[in-house]
Amino acid sequence: MPPEQTTEHLTQKNKGMLALVIFLGVLIVVATTVLIFVVVSRFMHKGDQQLPAVVNTVSSVPLSSVTRPISVLQEPNGTHIAQVFRQSDQTMVISLSGGGLPDRIVIWDLANQQKQAEVKLSEAASAQ
Repeated sequence: MPPEQTTEHLTQKNKGMLALVIFLGVLIVVATTVLIFVVVSRFMHKGDQQLPAVVNTVSSVPLSSVTRPISVLQEPNGTHIAQVFRQSDQTMVISLSGGGLPDRIVIWDLANQQKQAEVKLSEAASAQ
């Protein structure tokens, strides 16, 4: 006589726990599916990342408070930056034109704020 009541009472008491276990199981399956989708989509679109455009901003901070030195390419007047590419975390490639010199490519070291190398293109190549 009492075993039927206790079994029924325990089943009634554990329905909340059973619902929680089912909910957490479904949550694990959904989270795993989302994680796999994100990893696969990032892997498939790894080369599609675009660098943000260079933005000219006017800073209200006085130049005397800048802690790191201001980088200067030391190019003649009239030189224009045609393109800038981020080669790696430490290197940037800058394509320059004008200034009375042939077109040139400068490899810039970001850590040391100086030129690593400069390649001058011939006049014939810049005319094409």
